[in-house]
Amino acid sequence: MPLKPAPGKFCLMKPLFNTLTIPTGRHKMISGMRVLGFSFLLTWFSASGFLSSTPSAARSDLLTLLVFTISLFVAAIFHKVIAKHLACSWISELTIGVLACVGTILPTVLNEDIVIYGLCPLFTGFGLALLSLQWAQLFSELKTSAVITQTIVAQMIMSLLHFANSFMPPLPEACVRGSLLIASAATLIMLLTQTQIKNQRIANNKTSFAQRISLQDKPEAQHCLQWKPFVRFIVAINLWGIAINQIYNIYRYCSPVDFSSLSMPAAVIEVLFLGCLLALVNFKRIKDTNLYTIIASTALLSFLLVPILGFENPIPFYAIFLSYCTLSILTWTLSARMCEAYHIDSVIVYGCSIGSFLGMQIVIARAFSPDMFTTIASLPTQQNILCLIGACMSLIAYHLVLNKKSALWLNNQPNISQQSPKDSTVKPATDPFAHWDQIAHDFGLTPRESEVVLLFARGRSYERIQETLVISRGTVNYHMSNAYRKLGISSRQELLDLIDKSAINTTIESSNQ
Repeated sequence: MPLKPAPGKFCLMKPLFNTLTIPTGRHKMISGMRVLGFSFLLTWFSASGFLSSTPSAARSDLLTLLVFTISLFVAAIFHKVIAKHLACSWISELTIGVLACVGTILPTVLNEDIVIYGLCPLFTGFGLALLSLQWAQLFSELKTSAVITQTIVAQMIMSLLHFANSFMPPLPEACVRGSLLIASAATLIMLLTQTQIKNQRIANNKTSFAQRISLQDKPEAQHCLQWKPFVRFIVAINLWGIAINQIYNIYRYCSPVDFSSLSMPAAVIEVLFLGCLLALVNFKRIKDTNLYTIIASTALLSFLLVPILGFENPIPFYAIFLSYCTLSILTWTLSARMCEAYHIDSVIVYGCSIGSFLGMQIVIARAFSPDMFTTIASLPTQQNILCLIGACMSLIAYHLVLNKKSALWLNNQPNISQQSPKDSTVKPATDPFAHWDQIAHDFGLTPRESEVVLLFARGRSYERIQETLVISRGTVNYHMSNAYRKLGISSRQELLDLIDKSAINTTIESSNQ
Protein backbone atom coordinates (compact mmCIF):
# COMPACT_ATOMS: atom_id res chain seq x y z
CA MET A 1 0.00 0.00 0.00
CA PRO A 2 1.53 3.35 -0.99
CA LEU A 3 2.32 5.80 1.77
CA LYS A 4 0.25 8.98 2.08
CA PRO A 5 1.20 12.30 3.63
CA ALA A 6 0.32 12.68 7.28
CA PRO A 7 -2.83 14.85 7.51
CA GLY A 8 -2.65 18.24 9.09
CA LYS A 9 1.16 18.42 9.28
CA PHE A 10 2.65 21.69 8.08
CA CYS A 11 6.42 22.15 8.55
CA LEU A 12 7.70 25.18 6.65
CA MET A 13 10.67 26.44 8.67
CA LYS A 14 11.33 23.50 10.93
CA PRO A 15 13.27 21.37 8.39
CA LEU A 16 15.74 24.18 7.77
CA PHE A 17 16.76 24.35 11.40
CA ASN A 18 17.16 20.58 11.62
CA THR A 19 19.18 20.13 8.47
CA LEU A 20 21.42 23.18 8.37
CA THR A 21 24.56 23.19 10.47
CA ILE A 22 24.17 26.24 12.68
CA PRO A 23 27.34 26.88 14.67
CA THR A 24 26.64 27.37 18.35
CA GLY A 25 28.98 28.95 20.86
CA ARG A 26 30.26 25.50 21.82
CA HIS A 27 30.89 24.52 18.21
CA LYS A 28 32.74 27.77 17.57
CA MET A 29 34.90 27.18 20.62
CA ILE A 30 35.77 23.64 19.53
CA SER A 31 36.54 24.83 16.00
CA GLY A 32 38.74 27.60 17.37
CA MET A 33 40.64 25.15 19.57
CA ARG A 34 41.13 22.83 16.60
CA VAL A 35 42.50 25.64 14.44
CA LEU A 36 44.86 26.95 17.14
CA GLY A 37 46.21 23.57 18.14
CA PHE A 38 46.80 22.53 14.56
CA SER A 39 48.57 25.80 13.74
CA PHE A 40 50.92 25.22 16.69
CA LEU A 41 51.95 21.89 15.16
CA LEU A 42 52.45 23.38 11.69
CA THR A 43 54.70 26.11 13.09
CA TRP A 44 57.41 23.53 13.80
CA PHE A 45 57.58 22.53 10.12
CA SER A 46 57.36 26.13 8.90
CA ALA A 47 60.28 27.36 11.02
CA SER A 48 62.45 24.32 10.36
CA GLY A 49 64.68 25.10 7.39
CA PHE A 50 63.52 28.67 6.75
CA LEU A 51 64.61 30.46 9.92
CA SER A 52 68.18 30.84 11.13
CA SER A 53 69.41 28.14 13.52
CA THR A 54 72.67 26.78 14.86
CA PRO A 55 74.48 24.06 12.85
CA SER A 56 73.73 21.48 15.54
CA ALA A 57 70.03 22.37 15.51
CA ALA A 58 69.93 22.13 11.71
CA ARG A 59 71.45 18.63 11.80
CA SER A 60 69.03 17.61 14.55
CA ASP A 61 66.07 18.90 12.53
CA LEU A 62 67.12 16.79 9.55
CA LEU A 63 67.36 13.64 11.67
CA THR A 64 64.06 14.53 13.35
CA LEU A 65 62.33 14.67 9.97
CA LEU A 66 63.88 11.30 9.11
CA VAL A 67 62.47 9.73 12.29
CA PHE A 68 59.16 11.50 11.62
CA THR A 69 58.97 10.05 8.10
CA ILE A 70 59.85 6.50 9.16
CA SER A 71 57.34 6.62 12.02
CA LEU A 72 54.50 7.70 9.72
CA PHE A 73 55.17 5.04 7.11
CA VAL A 74 55.47 2.35 9.78
CA ALA A 75 52.18 3.56 11.23
CA ALA A 76 50.56 3.33 7.77
CA ILE A 77 51.73 -0.27 7.41
CA PHE A 78 50.54 -1.31 10.88
CA HIS A 79 47.52 0.99 10.83
CA LYS A 80 45.16 -1.41 12.61
CA VAL A 81 47.43 -1.63 15.62
CA ILE A 82 48.32 2.08 15.64
CA ALA A 83 44.70 3.26 15.36
CA LYS A 84 43.84 1.51 18.64
CA HIS A 85 46.52 3.41 20.54
CA LEU A 86 46.00 6.94 19.17
CA ALA A 87 43.69 7.90 22.00
CA CYS A 88 46.07 8.83 24.81
CA SER A 89 45.51 10.00 28.37
CA TRP A 90 46.31 13.48 29.62
CA ILE A 91 49.57 12.35 31.19
CA SER A 92 50.88 10.44 28.17
CA GLU A 93 49.86 13.20 25.74
CA LEU A 94 51.56 15.93 27.74
CA THR A 95 54.61 13.70 28.19
CA ILE A 96 54.88 13.37 24.42
CA GLY A 97 54.58 17.14 24.03
CA VAL A 98 57.21 17.83 26.69
CA LEU A 99 59.69 15.33 25.20
CA ALA A 100 59.19 16.83 21.73
CA CYS A 101 59.70 20.29 23.22
CA VAL A 102 62.93 19.26 24.95
CA GLY A 103 64.13 17.58 21.76
CA THR A 104 63.58 20.83 19.88
CA ILE A 105 65.40 23.08 22.37
CA LEU A 106 68.42 21.03 23.46
CA PRO A 107 70.29 20.92 20.09
CA THR A 108 70.40 24.74 20.13
CA VAL A 109 72.06 24.70 23.55
CA LEU A 110 74.25 21.58 23.46
CA ASN A 111 76.61 20.22 20.86
CA GLU A 112 76.91 16.66 22.13
CA ASP A 113 76.64 13.90 19.54
CA ILE A 114 74.42 11.72 21.72
CA VAL A 115 71.97 14.61 21.97
CA ILE A 116 72.03 15.69 18.33
CA TYR A 117 72.16 12.27 16.67
CA GLY A 118 70.30 10.20 19.23
CA LEU A 119 67.83 11.32 21.85
CA CYS A 120 66.50 14.61 20.46
CA PRO A 121 65.60 13.43 16.93
CA LEU A 122 64.05 10.28 18.40
CA PHE A 123 61.85 12.11 20.91
CA THR A 124 60.86 14.97 18.62
CA GLY A 125 60.34 12.88 15.47
CA PHE A 126 58.18 10.30 17.20
CA GLY A 127 56.22 13.01 19.01
CA LEU A 128 55.57 14.92 15.77
CA ALA A 129 54.41 11.73 14.03
CA LEU A 130 52.00 10.84 16.82
CA LEU A 131 50.60 14.37 17.02
CA SER A 132 50.16 14.50 13.23
CA LEU A 133 48.23 11.21 13.18
CA GLN A 134 46.01 12.34 16.02
CA TRP A 135 45.21 15.60 14.24
CA ALA A 136 44.55 13.54 11.12
CA GLN A 137 42.10 11.41 13.07
CA LEU A 138 40.18 14.54 14.06
CA PHE A 139 40.14 15.88 10.50
CA SER A 140 38.97 12.55 9.08
CA GLU A 141 35.73 12.92 11.07
CA LEU A 142 34.95 16.32 9.51
CA LYS A 143 33.48 17.22 6.15
CA THR A 144 35.99 18.26 3.51
CA SER A 145 34.59 21.80 3.43
CA ALA A 146 35.23 22.19 7.17
CA VAL A 147 38.77 20.83 6.80
CA ILE A 148 39.48 23.33 4.02
CA THR A 149 38.33 26.33 6.06
CA GLN A 150 40.07 25.30 9.26
CA THR A 151 43.30 24.36 7.50
CA ILE A 152 43.48 27.75 5.76
CA VAL A 153 42.92 29.58 9.07
CA ALA A 154 45.53 27.38 10.77
CA GLN A 155 48.04 28.18 8.04
CA MET A 156 47.35 31.89 8.47
CA ILE A 157 48.05 31.66 12.22
CA MET A 158 51.15 29.61 11.47
CA SER A 159 52.38 32.35 9.11
CA LEU A 160 51.87 34.99 11.79
CA LEU A 161 53.82 32.88 14.28
CA HIS A 162 56.52 32.39 11.66
CA PHE A 163 56.64 36.15 11.18
CA ALA A 164 57.05 36.67 14.94
CA ASN A 165 59.73 33.97 15.19
CA SER A 166 61.78 35.60 12.44
CA PHE A 167 62.64 38.43 14.86
CA MET A 168 64.09 36.03 17.42
CA PRO A 169 67.60 34.58 17.75
CA PRO A 170 67.95 30.76 17.50
CA LEU A 171 67.50 29.84 21.18
CA PRO A 172 64.29 31.83 21.92
CA GLU A 173 62.89 30.69 18.57
CA ALA A 174 63.55 27.04 19.47
CA CYS A 175 61.92 27.58 22.88
CA VAL A 176 58.81 29.01 21.24
CA ARG A 177 58.60 26.12 18.76
CA GLY A 178 58.97 23.58 21.55
CA SER A 179 56.39 25.29 23.76
CA LEU A 180 53.91 25.33 20.89
CA LEU A 181 54.23 21.54 20.61
CA ILE A 182 53.18 21.24 24.26
CA ALA A 183 50.25 23.58 23.58
CA SER A 184 49.29 21.52 20.53
CA ALA A 185 49.34 18.31 22.57
CA ALA A 186 47.23 19.88 25.35
CA THR A 187 44.68 21.18 22.84
CA LEU A 188 44.61 17.83 21.10
CA ILE A 189 43.82 15.84 24.22
CA MET A 190 40.90 18.14 25.04
CA LEU A 191 39.48 17.72 21.53
CA LEU A 192 40.01 13.95 21.55
CA THR A 193 38.20 13.73 24.88
CA GLN A 194 35.22 15.60 23.41
CA THR A 195 35.26 13.35 20.35
CA GLN A 196 35.31 10.19 22.46
CA ILE A 197 32.32 11.42 24.48
CA LYS A 198 30.44 12.22 21.27
CA ASN A 199 31.25 8.84 19.70
CA GLN A 200 30.15 7.05 22.85
CA ARG A 201 26.79 8.78 22.73
CA ILE A 202 26.37 7.82 19.10
CA ALA A 203 27.31 4.21 19.87
CA ASN A 204 24.66 4.05 22.60
CA ASN A 205 21.92 5.18 20.25
CA LYS A 206 20.10 2.96 17.82
CA THR A 207 21.91 2.36 14.52
CA SER A 208 20.37 4.64 11.94
CA PHE A 209 19.07 3.61 8.58
CA ALA A 210 21.85 5.52 6.83
CA GLN A 211 24.48 3.59 8.77
CA ARG A 212 22.90 0.27 7.84
CA ILE A 213 22.88 1.27 4.19
CA SER A 214 26.50 2.39 4.30
CA LEU A 215 27.47 -1.03 5.62
CA GLN A 216 25.52 -2.72 2.85
CA ASP A 217 27.08 -0.50 0.19
CA LYS A 218 30.65 -1.55 1.03
CA PRO A 219 31.00 -5.20 0.07
CA GLU A 220 34.40 -6.73 0.41
CA ALA A 221 34.80 -6.98 -3.36
CA GLN A 222 34.87 -3.18 -3.62
CA HIS A 223 37.56 -2.64 -1.01
CA CYS A 224 40.45 -3.51 -3.29
CA LEU A 225 39.25 -0.97 -5.87
CA GLN A 226 39.83 1.89 -3.46
CA TRP A 227 43.61 1.58 -3.72
CA LYS A 228 43.87 2.84 -7.31
CA PRO A 229 42.86 6.47 -6.54
CA PHE A 230 44.88 6.30 -3.33
CA VAL A 231 48.05 5.36 -5.21
CA ARG A 232 47.44 8.15 -7.74
CA PHE A 233 47.03 10.59 -4.86
CA ILE A 234 50.27 9.53 -3.12
CA VAL A 235 52.20 9.69 -6.41
CA ALA A 236 50.88 13.23 -6.99
CA ILE A 237 51.85 14.36 -3.48
CA ASN A 238 55.37 13.01 -3.98
CA LEU A 239 55.68 14.72 -7.38
CA TRP A 240 54.70 18.04 -5.81
CA GLY A 241 57.13 17.43 -2.97
CA ILE A 242 60.02 16.58 -5.27
CA ALA A 243 59.34 19.58 -7.48
CA ILE A 244 59.03 22.20 -4.72
CA ASN A 245 62.05 20.88 -2.81
CA GLN A 246 64.07 20.84 -6.04
CA ILE A 247 63.53 24.56 -6.58
CA TYR A 248 64.19 25.12 -2.87
CA ASN A 249 67.59 23.49 -3.33
CA ILE A 250 68.34 25.70 -6.31
CA TYR A 251 67.70 28.79 -4.21
CA ARG A 252 69.51 27.32 -1.25
CA TYR A 253 72.78 26.49 -3.01
CA CYS A 254 72.84 28.57 -6.21
CA SER A 255 71.17 31.88 -5.37
CA PRO A 256 72.65 34.87 -3.52
CA VAL A 257 69.29 35.44 -1.80
CA ASP A 258 69.41 35.35 2.01
CA PHE A 259 66.46 33.34 3.32
CA SER A 260 66.48 34.90 6.78
CA SER A 261 66.06 38.44 5.43
CA LEU A 262 63.12 37.46 3.21
CA SER A 263 61.15 35.34 5.68
CA MET A 264 59.29 38.29 7.21
CA PRO A 265 57.87 39.77 3.97
CA ALA A 266 57.17 36.25 2.69
CA ALA A 267 55.05 35.55 5.78
CA VAL A 268 53.08 38.77 5.22
CA ILE A 269 52.41 37.88 1.58
CA GLU A 270 51.33 34.42 2.67
CA VAL A 271 48.81 35.80 5.21
CA LEU A 272 47.31 38.15 2.61
CA PHE A 273 46.98 35.39 0.02
CA LEU A 274 45.41 32.96 2.49
CA GLY A 275 43.05 35.71 3.65
CA CYS A 276 41.78 36.07 0.08
CA LEU A 277 41.29 32.29 -0.20
CA LEU A 278 39.43 32.23 3.11
CA ALA A 279 37.13 35.04 2.00
CA LEU A 280 36.31 33.17 -1.22
CA VAL A 281 35.59 29.97 0.70
CA ASN A 282 33.46 31.61 3.40
CA PHE A 283 31.33 33.59 0.96
CA LYS A 284 30.82 30.51 -1.23
CA ARG A 285 32.35 32.28 -4.21
CA ILE A 286 34.45 29.33 -5.25
CA LYS A 287 34.09 25.56 -5.49
CA ASP A 288 36.48 23.14 -3.81
CA THR A 289 37.87 21.99 -7.15
CA ASN A 290 38.54 25.58 -8.24
CA LEU A 291 40.27 26.27 -4.93
CA TYR A 292 42.56 23.30 -5.47
CA THR A 293 43.28 24.53 -8.99
CA ILE A 294 44.34 27.93 -7.63
CA ILE A 295 46.67 26.22 -5.16
CA ALA A 296 48.19 24.00 -7.83
CA SER A 297 48.62 27.02 -10.11
CA THR A 298 50.49 28.83 -7.35
CA ALA A 299 52.99 25.97 -7.20
CA LEU A 300 53.32 25.96 -10.98
CA LEU A 301 53.92 29.73 -10.99
CA SER A 302 56.88 29.39 -8.61
CA PHE A 303 58.68 27.15 -11.13
CA LEU A 304 58.05 29.47 -14.07
CA LEU A 305 59.10 32.66 -12.29
CA VAL A 306 62.69 31.51 -11.81
CA PRO A 307 63.56 31.28 -15.55
CA ILE A 308 61.69 34.52 -16.18
CA LEU A 309 62.96 36.75 -13.36
CA GLY A 310 66.20 35.04 -12.37
CA PHE A 311 67.61 34.05 -8.99
CA GLU A 312 68.64 37.55 -8.00
CA ASN A 313 64.99 38.63 -7.83
CA PRO A 314 63.26 37.86 -4.48
CA ILE A 315 59.80 37.42 -6.06
CA PRO A 316 60.40 33.75 -7.02
CA PHE A 317 61.42 33.07 -3.42
CA TYR A 318 58.11 34.50 -2.18
CA ALA A 319 56.35 32.20 -4.62
CA ILE A 320 58.33 29.22 -3.26
CA PHE A 321 57.41 30.11 0.31
CA LEU A 322 53.76 30.50 -0.69
CA SER A 323 53.83 27.21 -2.59
CA TYR A 324 55.06 25.32 0.47
CA CYS A 325 52.13 26.69 2.46
CA THR A 326 49.44 26.10 -0.16
CA LEU A 327 50.68 22.60 -1.02
CA SER A 328 50.55 21.79 2.68
CA ILE A 329 46.90 22.86 2.66
CA LEU A 330 46.35 20.74 -0.42
CA THR A 331 47.94 17.70 1.23
CA TRP A 332 45.82 17.89 4.38
CA THR A 333 42.52 18.67 2.62
CA LEU A 334 42.92 16.10 -0.18
CA SER A 335 43.78 13.51 2.47
CA ALA A 336 40.48 14.33 4.20
CA ARG A 337 38.74 14.01 0.82
CA MET A 338 40.29 10.57 0.30
CA CYS A 339 39.09 9.41 3.72
CA GLU A 340 35.58 10.75 3.05
CA ALA A 341 35.24 9.47 -0.51
CA TYR A 342 36.82 6.03 -0.29
CA HIS A 343 36.54 5.16 3.41
CA ILE A 344 40.25 4.41 3.76
CA ASP A 345 41.74 4.43 7.25
CA SER A 346 42.99 7.91 8.13
CA VAL A 347 46.25 6.45 9.48
CA ILE A 348 47.03 5.03 6.03
CA VAL A 349 46.07 8.15 4.08
CA TYR A 350 47.67 10.76 6.31
CA GLY A 351 50.62 8.55 7.21
CA CYS A 352 51.62 8.23 3.56
CA SER A 353 50.68 11.74 2.40
CA ILE A 354 52.11 13.75 5.33
CA GLY A 355 55.05 11.37 5.58
CA SER A 356 55.78 12.03 1.91
CA PHE A 357 55.30 15.80 1.68
CA LEU A 358 56.42 17.04 5.11
CA GLY A 359 58.85 14.21 5.72
CA MET A 360 60.46 12.13 3.02
CA GLN A 361 60.78 14.76 0.29
CA ILE A 362 62.22 17.35 2.69
CA VAL A 363 64.74 14.81 4.00
CA ILE A 364 65.80 13.91 0.45
CA ALA A 365 66.14 17.59 -0.49
CA ARG A 366 68.27 18.46 2.54
CA ALA A 367 70.42 15.36 2.15
CA PHE A 368 71.99 16.92 -0.96
CA SER A 369 75.31 18.53 -0.20
CA PRO A 370 76.13 21.91 -1.79
CA ASP A 371 78.89 20.40 -3.93
CA MET A 372 76.66 17.63 -5.21
CA PHE A 373 73.83 19.97 -6.17
CA THR A 374 75.92 22.74 -7.65
CA THR A 375 77.49 20.12 -9.93
CA ILE A 376 74.16 19.53 -11.65
CA ALA A 377 72.85 23.12 -11.38
CA SER A 378 75.87 25.35 -11.65
CA LEU A 379 74.86 27.13 -14.87
CA PRO A 380 71.72 29.24 -15.42
CA THR A 381 70.70 26.95 -18.29
CA GLN A 382 70.84 23.90 -16.02
CA GLN A 383 68.86 25.71 -13.34
CA ASN A 384 66.18 26.74 -15.81
CA ILE A 385 65.90 23.17 -17.11
CA LEU A 386 65.43 21.87 -13.57
CA CYS A 387 62.72 24.46 -12.96
CA LEU A 388 60.91 23.45 -16.15
CA ILE A 389 61.15 19.79 -15.09
CA GLY A 390 59.55 20.81 -11.79
CA ALA A 391 56.77 22.57 -13.68
CA CYS A 392 56.10 19.41 -15.72
CA MET A 393 56.00 17.32 -12.55
CA SER A 394 53.51 19.77 -11.05
CA LEU A 395 51.25 19.47 -14.10
CA ILE A 396 51.40 15.66 -13.97
CA ALA A 397 50.49 15.75 -10.27
CA TYR A 398 47.55 18.03 -11.03
CA HIS A 399 46.17 15.69 -13.69
CA LEU A 400 46.57 12.68 -11.42
CA VAL A 401 44.16 13.98 -8.78
CA LEU A 402 42.55 17.31 -9.71
CA ASN A 403 41.29 17.15 -13.27
CA LYS A 404 37.59 16.50 -13.89
CA LYS A 405 38.14 12.88 -14.88
CA SER A 406 40.19 12.09 -11.81
CA ALA A 407 39.06 9.26 -9.58
CA LEU A 408 39.07 11.67 -6.64
CA TRP A 409 35.92 13.41 -7.92
CA LEU A 410 33.90 10.36 -8.85
CA ASN A 411 31.11 9.07 -6.66
CA ASN A 412 32.02 8.12 -3.14
CA GLN A 413 31.88 4.44 -3.93
CA PRO A 414 33.62 2.73 -6.87
CA ASN A 415 31.43 1.33 -9.60
CA ILE A 416 30.51 -2.28 -9.01
CA SER A 417 30.63 -2.87 -12.77
CA GLN A 418 34.42 -2.42 -12.58
CA GLN A 419 34.83 -5.61 -10.58
CA SER A 420 37.08 -8.28 -11.94
CA PRO A 421 35.53 -11.48 -13.32
CA LYS A 422 36.45 -13.43 -10.19
CA ASP A 423 34.32 -11.02 -8.15
CA SER A 424 31.33 -11.20 -10.49
CA THR A 425 29.61 -13.69 -8.21
CA VAL A 426 29.33 -11.12 -5.44
CA LYS A 427 25.72 -10.01 -5.17
CA PRO A 428 25.38 -6.22 -5.37
CA ALA A 429 23.66 -4.47 -2.49
CA THR A 430 20.02 -3.44 -2.97
CA ASP A 431 19.57 0.25 -3.65
CA PRO A 432 17.52 1.63 -0.74
CA PHE A 433 16.35 4.54 -2.92
CA ALA A 434 15.04 2.38 -5.79
CA HIS A 435 11.42 3.33 -4.98
CA TRP A 436 12.07 7.03 -4.50
CA ASP A 437 10.27 8.03 -7.70
CA GLN A 438 7.10 6.36 -6.45
CA ILE A 439 7.40 8.10 -3.06
CA ALA A 440 7.91 11.48 -4.74
CA HIS A 441 4.87 10.87 -6.94
CA ASP A 442 2.65 9.81 -4.03
CA PHE A 443 3.50 12.93 -2.03
CA GLY A 444 3.27 15.31 -4.98
CA LEU A 445 6.89 16.48 -5.09
CA THR A 446 8.03 18.45 -8.10
CA PRO A 447 10.93 17.03 -10.16
CA ARG A 448 13.37 19.57 -8.73
CA GLU A 449 12.19 18.93 -5.16
CA SER A 450 12.61 15.23 -5.76
CA GLU A 451 16.18 15.69 -7.00
CA VAL A 452 17.18 17.89 -4.06
CA VAL A 453 15.69 15.61 -1.40
CA LEU A 454 17.12 12.46 -2.98
CA LEU A 455 20.63 13.93 -2.99
CA PHE A 456 20.19 14.99 0.62
CA ALA A 457 18.96 11.52 1.58
CA ARG A 458 22.04 9.99 -0.07
CA GLY A 459 24.24 12.00 2.29
CA ARG A 460 25.12 14.99 0.14
CA SER A 461 25.71 18.27 1.96
CA TYR A 462 23.91 21.47 0.94
CA GLU A 463 27.14 22.69 -0.70
CA ARG A 464 27.46 19.50 -2.74
CA ILE A 465 23.80 19.73 -3.82
CA GLN A 466 24.47 23.28 -5.02
CA GLU A 467 27.41 22.13 -7.11
CA THR A 468 25.62 19.06 -8.51
CA LEU A 469 22.42 20.82 -9.57
CA VAL A 470 24.04 24.22 -10.24
CA ILE A 471 21.58 26.15 -8.08
CA SER A 472 21.95 28.69 -5.27
CA ARG A 473 21.85 27.98 -1.54
CA GLY A 474 18.55 29.82 -1.23
CA THR A 475 17.00 27.61 -3.92
CA VAL A 476 18.14 24.49 -2.08
CA ASN A 477 16.58 25.79 1.15
CA TYR A 478 13.33 26.62 -0.65
CA HIS A 479 12.96 23.17 -2.23
CA MET A 480 13.91 21.41 1.00
CA SER A 481 11.31 23.41 2.94
CA ASN A 482 8.54 22.63 0.45
CA ALA A 483 9.49 18.95 0.24
CA TYR A 484 9.59 18.54 4.01
CA ARG A 485 6.15 20.17 4.28
CA LYS A 486 4.67 17.81 1.69
CA LEU A 487 6.32 14.75 3.22
CA GLY A 488 5.20 15.73 6.72
CA ILE A 489 8.65 15.31 8.24
CA SER A 490 11.08 17.54 10.07
CA SER A 491 14.52 15.89 9.93
CA ARG A 492 16.78 13.74 7.77
CA GLN A 493 16.27 10.77 10.06
CA GLU A 494 12.51 10.93 9.51
CA LEU A 495 13.16 11.10 5.77
CA LEU A 496 15.31 7.96 5.91
CA ASP A 497 12.70 6.20 8.05
CA LEU A 498 10.05 7.13 5.49
CA ILE A 499 12.12 5.67 2.65
CA ASP A 500 12.84 2.57 4.74
CA LYS A 501 9.15 2.06 5.49
CA SER A 502 8.25 2.47 1.84
CA ALA A 503 10.85 -0.15 0.83
CA ILE A 504 9.49 -2.61 3.42
CA ASN A 505 5.90 -2.10 2.26
CA THR A 506 6.90 -2.58 -1.37
CA THR A 507 8.73 -5.81 -0.50
CA ILE A 508 5.69 -7.15 1.39
CA GLU A 509 3.37 -6.34 -1.50
CA SER A 510 5.72 -8.07 -3.96
CA SER A 511 5.89 -11.21 -1.82
CA ASN A 512 2.09 -11.32 -1.44
CA GLN A 513 1.67 -11.18 -5.18
